[in-house]
Amino acid sequence: MRIEGRYLDGRSSRRQTAVALVEDGRLHLLGTDGAALRESVPLAEVNISSRVGNTPRHLRLPDGASFESDDNDTIDALVARHRPARALLAHRLESRLRYVLIGLLVTVAFVWGSVQWGVPALAKVAAHALPLEVNEYADRSVLALLDRHMLEPSKLPEAEQARLLEAFAPLVAAENGQAAYRVLFRDAQDSIGANAMALPAGTIVFTDQLVKLAKHDEELVAVLAHEIGHVVERHAMRRSIQASVMGLLAALVVGDVSSVSSAVTALPLILTELGYSRAFEVEADRHAVRTLREHGIEPGRLADVLQRLDPSKSAGNAYLRTHPPTSERVRAIVGN
Repeated sequence: MRIEGRYLDGRSSRRQTAVALVEDGRLHLLGTDGAALRESVPLAEVNISSRVGNTPRHLRLPDGASFESDDNDTIDALVARHRPARALLAHRLESRLRYVLIGLLVTVAFVWGSVQWGVPALAKVAAHALPLEVNEYADRSVLALLDRHMLEPSKLPEAEQARLLEAFAPLVAAENGQAAYRVLFRDAQDSIGANAMALPAGTIVFTDQLVKLAKHDEELVAVLAHEIGHVVERHAMRRSIQASVMGLLAALVVGDVSSVSSAVTALPLILTELGYSRAFEVEADRHAVRTLREHGIEPGRLADVLQRLDPSKSAGNAYLRTHPPTSERVRAIVGN
C-alpha cells in the first residue's frame, strides 16, 4: 500500500516530500528518489490519527517523527485492513450530519425543558421538603448579611412600630395562637429604599421608606399578606435552589445544614435585586387577596400601594425590581 505525503523528523519544522509504503506489517518511509528516509517501523507501533473531514492525517512514530498525508481514503483502507476493529466514528458522524443536527436539537430542547420546567418543579419539591432548621439557618444568615451590608436600625418612632405590629397581629398569628411570622423594621435610605422582604423561615422586613410611602395601615397589611404568600410558597428557597440545585439537594439527602451556605449567600441578591419570577408574584398576590378578604380588608389596598410605588422608580427604591407591579397584575388583584 502506497501513500503520498510529507515526512517530519520531529526535530525541526521542515517537511520533506515522501512516500509511505506498508509491507509485511511494517511502515517504510521513502524520499522522492526512492531512498529510505529512516528505518522501517512496525505498523502496530504507529499511531494513526482519526479522520475529521478532509483534514490531513498523521501517522506518528514512536520516536516523535511523523508522516502527514491528505490521502484520507487510502489511510482509511490501511486502517480497515490492518486495524478492522477501529471505528471511524468522527467521519461517520460527519457523513450523517443530518442526524447529528437532529441529535443536537433534541439535546438543546431537553436542556431547555429541564431548565424551564424540570428544575423549577424539582426546586418546589425540595424547598417544601427541607427541614425547618434549614429554613431557620437561612433566615438568620440572610438577616445578618442584610443588617451588616444594606440595612440600618429603624428610625420609626416606637409608638408607630407598635401600632403597625398591632395591625399586623391577626395575620402573623398561627392557628395555635403563637406568632408564626416575625415583622422587623429597618432603615434602608442609602440602599434599597421602599421595600419589604420575606425571609425563608418567616421573618418579614419592612423598610422605613415603605412605611412612609403608605397612606393607610391597611396598605402595609396588604403588603404583609403578599410577603406571607412568599413564605408559604417557599419562594425564597425555591429561587435559591434553582440557582444552586446540587448543593441543596445534597443538604436534602444527607441533612447537612452547612451545605446550604452557597444558596444562603445568594439570597440577599435574590431578595433585593433579582426578585421573583412572574409566576411567584402571581402566587403571592393570590394568597394576599384570599388573606385580605378573610380579614375584611379590600384587596385594592395592595393595588393602591403598588401603583404608588410605580412612579417612584429610582436607585433608592428597589421594590419594583423585586416586586414588578405590571398593569396586568394590578388588574388581577382588583378583579379577584
